[in-house]
Amino acid sequence: MTRPGYYLKISLQLLTLLFSASYTWTTIAANNDTGIDNPVFGLWASEGSIFRTYYEDNTVKGEILALREPVYTQEESPERAGQNRLDDNNPDEALRSRAIVGMNIYSDYVFQNNRWQGKIYDPESGNTYESYMKLKSGVLEIRGYVGMPMFGRTAKFKAVKSCTEEYEIMLNRITPEDKASKNISVSCD
Repeated sequence: MTRPGYYLKISLQLLTLLFSASYTWTTIAANNDTGIDNPVFGLWASEGSIFRTYYEDNTVKGEILALREPVYTQEESPERAGQNRLDDNNPDEALRSRAIVGMNIYSDYVFQNNRWQGKIYDPESGNTYESYMKLKSGVLEIRGYVGMPMFGRTAKFKAVKSCTEEYEIMLNRITPEDKASKNISVSCD
């Protein structure tokens, strides 16, 4: 048996939650429009790539800036050896000719539940996954999944704040023009 006023209490809690979420999103959107940084924005690296997460044109973008292996090898593809890697595994045939370096891998990102949520494209597999990202102990964690977050995996990325041996090869592949236009101040020169 349901207690008297139970549904009213639940309705008021939901209304409060909706108002709170709306206020949070409005505040975040306003902050981003005025240029206030968000901790997930910046340069991030994995073992094989460096990318930047930033806010532009009312959306979050994730641009691949450099790859450890940016060109095809003779073993991989003799006819394309030395050429820039392309989006070969994209399910959309028209997009297979685009370069991986410079590609935006995020789409439909919004700030909800105290984290950024949206979709992330994996050029290695050609798959797009639901995802969310958060900062934990200075490490960017991006969880990609199909259906529910429990059916996915979390990739962890380190902030690129200095020139370490680990990042030097990739950082030196970013042109001086790109470094200047994208405000990249880390250099290994």
